[in-house]
Amino acid sequence: MRKIKSKRIVIKIGTNTLTNEKGMLDLKLISSLVSQIAKIKSKRDIVIITSGAIGAGMQELKLKERPKDVVMKQVCAAVGQNILMSAYKSLFDKHKIKIAQILLKYDDIADKDTYKNLRNSMEKLLELGVIPIINENDPISINEIGPSFGDNDNLSALIATKIKADLLIALTNVDGLYNKNPTERGSLLIKEVKNIDKRIESMAGKSASLGIGGMKAKIEAAKKATKEGVIVVIANGRAQNVLIRILNNEEIGTIIYG
Repeated sequence: MRKIKSKRIVIKIGTNTLTNEKGMLDLKLISSLVSQIAKIKSKRDIVIITSGAIGAGMQELKLKERPKDVVMKQVCAAVGQNILMSAYKSLFDKHKIKIAQILLKYDDIADKDTYKNLRNSMEKLLELGVIPIINENDPISINEIGPSFGDNDNLSALIATKIKADLLIALTNVDGLYNKNPTERGSLLIKEVKNIDKRIESMAGKSASLGIGGMKAKIEAAKKATKEGVIVVIANGRAQNVLIRILNNEEIGTIIYG
């Protein structure tokens, strides 16, 4: 039986969880996740790493598919970021929970001074019961050259280790890590991983359809997080009461230990 006792949790919500098959924001799903977070927040620090800004921008600009060029991705992110945060604020307001938006560039964490400022402000927000909602600053960070987080999976692992979280929950559109492509016959869900070795890494597939992460990026992020003692759970964000069930130690998704 799992024994997760968490006081500080980073919840990473991926693009393919937040959006439908057309890439548009799924407000019903976001509302469900917000309600769950409201229930588990008591006596816990919660930090959210969210994707979805580009999808929200696509919807607002009436684009039928995710743009491939860098400039249009930046445009969609700039348009969609406000829409995404407005949705979060409206839903968290119903539970009388305050949120704060934090947009990051790679340099913000790489630089000691800016990182110290970030850490201090986040600690104060958590002390005040505010939920920081973090995303990479896509309108200026999406770049074909130069340093970036690469994806929000990597960002979530970095944040989890920097703020000394004890649990990282990565929500995606599959039930967890499978021994092979989950669409293939005979595929099995790996419920527990005690060590991320080459065999585990080989099970991760390619990038997801709308997001840029995919299972490979999640396993790479989990490897970084677990090295610092953070427990990682990869689970389907669309599973009923997924967050509550994880914290109730149900065997849902894939749990990865350090």
